[in-house]
Amino acid sequence: MRYRPLVMAVALAVTGATIPLRYARAQQPARPGETARSKQAADPRDQARDPRLSQAFTALYSGAPDRALQLASDYLKQFPHSVRGLVLAARAHVARDEFPAAYDLLRRALALEPRNVDVLYFFGIVSRELATREFDRLYALAPDGARVHQLMAESFKMQDKLAEAAAEYELALRAKPNLSDALLGLADLRREESRCDEAVSLYQRAQAVKSTYEGAYGFGACLAMQNKHAQAAEQFRAALKSDSQSALAYFALGSSLFQSGNTTAALAPLERAVALEPRMRQAYYLLGRAYRAVGSLERSRQAFAKADALAQAERTGAQKALGIDDAPRRVPLRPKRSQ
Repeated sequence: MRYRPLVMAVALAVTGATIPLRYARAQQPARPGETARSKQAADPRDQARDPRLSQAFTALYSGAPDRALQLASDYLKQFPHSVRGLVLAARAHVARDEFPAAYDLLRRALALEPRNVDVLYFFGIVSRELATREFDRLYALAPDGARVHQLMAESFKMQDKLAEAAAEYELALRAKPNLSDALLGLADLRREESRCDEAVSLYQRAQAVKSTYEGAYGFGACLAMQNKHAQAAEQFRAALKSDSQSALAYFALGSSLFQSGNTTAALAPLERAVALEPRMRQAYYLLGRAYRAVGSLERSRQAFAKADALAQAERTGAQKALGIDDAPRRVPLRPKRSQ
């Protein structure tokens, strides 16, 4: 089926869910934050065009998906680029347990309006359900397959279920000890848990199978956490051979060189890091320290100023996201006299 590869990618990367979706097909509840106009039968423009869309919404919410689909399909014959009509028809298909058809309609809607919240929401639901069914099918074919356990581990990891993810990675490696993706996935988990001795062993095994950016960078990060900065620098250089445009690897290399006392050598990778990623505040701060250590005081001042400006921008952005007004309020010097 043509939708399967994309479904797996979307469901794992966007929703991260592999647990079967349970909800009432006909009386599907409105999602949190759903706009008032999406709860209504249709907006005024749609009603002015054709009452079928309004009637289709009413049928859907009344538990009559067959009628809703018929009305929505008739409407789409006349208005094939109506995103609202496409979403409605897709929801009717979902209520009929026809997820592939819903997926195709939502893909058309996504092409028309890639940032439409309703489209993205229902596309995530449909993709998750299709991916779940594919996982069920995969388990039926190979219940103890290494790749099955590895995919399930990645799914759990995206849901922040780290213990379950680790258990699945271990099952994958029991079935296939040299599965590179499972070795790297489990190594990353152990590094995040600061269990670097175990992570280093896994990274070494993964690198023996195939040298990758992820393996070299993770190996280097563990060595840096163990204060083995000279060895870490070698791993970061190896990572950059695989990805010469990684600002993160340049920053890590510069940091390890700086920590090992090789300040002059640290300047070039740190400069490259901020050139590739001008918003990397930590790199500017470390660059300021490195410039100061070699006596370039004006460059040091400029780097620190950039780091401070980025920090202020981050604070302002966070405040705006929280609805906090950071503008200073002017307070009158003396109270007004009553009239």
